Amino acid sequence: MHLCDPAAFDAADAAGGTVVIPAGTFVTGTVNMGGASLHLNRGAVLKASGNMEDYRDFGFMHNEMKQTWSVLYSVGHQHIRIGGEGVIDLNGRAFFHFDRREVPEGFPALSQEQLAQCTVKYDVRLTQPIFFHRCSHITLEDVTLLDAPNWTLSFNDCEDVRLTDLTIRTDPVIPNNDGMHFCGCRRVFLRGCSVVSGDDCIALSGITDWNIPCEDVVISDCVLTCSSKAIVLGYMHSIVRNVTISNCIIRDSHRGLCLMASTKTGLVEHVLVENLRIDTRVRAGNWWGNGEPVAIFALQHHNPAYLHAAPERALAVNIRDIQLRNISCTAENAAAIIGDAQSVADVLIDGLIYERRPRGNVALKGMGRIDVSPAAEVVVAPEDAWLLVQGCRNVQVCHAHAVDEEGQPLRVCVQ
Repeated sequence: MHLCDPAAFDAADAAGGTVVIPAGTFVTGTVNMGGASLHLNRGAVLKASGNMEDYRDFGFMHNEMKQTWSVLYSVGHQHIRIGGEGVIDLNGRAFFHFDRREVPEGFPALSQEQLAQCTVKYDVRLTQPIFFHRCSHITLEDVTLLDAPNWTLSFNDCEDVRLTDLTIRTDPVIPNNDGMHFCGCRRVFLRGCSVVSGDDCIALSGITDWNIPCEDVVISDCVLTCSSKAIVLGYMHSIVRNVTISNCIIRDSHRGLCLMASTKTGLVEHVLVENLRIDTRVRAGNWWGNGEPVAIFALQHHNPAYLHAAPERALAVNIRDIQLRNISCTAENAAAIIGDAQSVADVLIDGLIYERRPRGNVALKGMGRIDVSPAAEVVVAPEDAWLLVQGCRNVQVCHAHAVDEEGQPLRVCVQ
């Protein structure tokens, strides 16, 4: 095992070059990549230190995570590439107590198998392990990213980002270890990635600055598994627009596709989704969702613990112009499209096959219970419904076939 020398990145930054990691394991704390690129040869492992004393604060205060601790970061640079056949091991297990679990309040007594699905506790951890802020022309390809203690890849106010053929594997009981999170980014191209995460696999939001839209995003040809939402667009007061998602498989996930916005202040619009296979499985623990293959909701929600206040907006519609085509679902719960006084409008579902297949954990929150966290509403779909539509305008469903576990037809419930 060797130590990674941060001076190599300084030299590569100055020369506009690339740091090459040879075969072997190299341990590192915080590294400022600057404008340097990184190539990991086959057999190379860049491993994050398990000692928080090896990390330093570089001055970015995150709206949700507050002080930012990273392994690799770059601020204000362009033409950065991370690639190769090697591994970046973010060493998440070093920061968590796997003998201590967060058990949700109000749940019945859990079996040992269910306890093992609950999130683990920590005292301190890295907050943004691989972090890019106000960078452009970023490429990540081929590498394997393992065991993140928090958001694996984080892009904030970046543009021209290309991620291809990545493998991301994180522990399914570590909270917030999203596969990749794009905040206020433009022109993002994501293709051919395989992601297994304890939280969202792919998230688009404006969480680092509510006033910067996340827009012009293409997601295709991915295989995703998670303990929360496989793909989520929007969050609270974010603006997310112009997104296409195609040819993806979501397997064994707590929830499939989620679009969410707070009423008045958030916006998700102009979204095209086609050719998705979705399979949901409810997990025990503090995970948002309850086995919904598709969840679209615009309801009031805000977190007062965030650094940035909610923006002063008064949008009449918060989710609009959404098209879902050619979707195959095997799900443990109903899908839902939920608005507040028609805050969701113009949604088309054209071509869908749905099979309900409940398993043991559905009883924890209740069959038909739609989890709209972080909103406070209690929403329950009728037992004979595969889709609940509530408080929306112009929702159309065409060419849908839906049955329960006994093969009996299920209906669309509009309230």
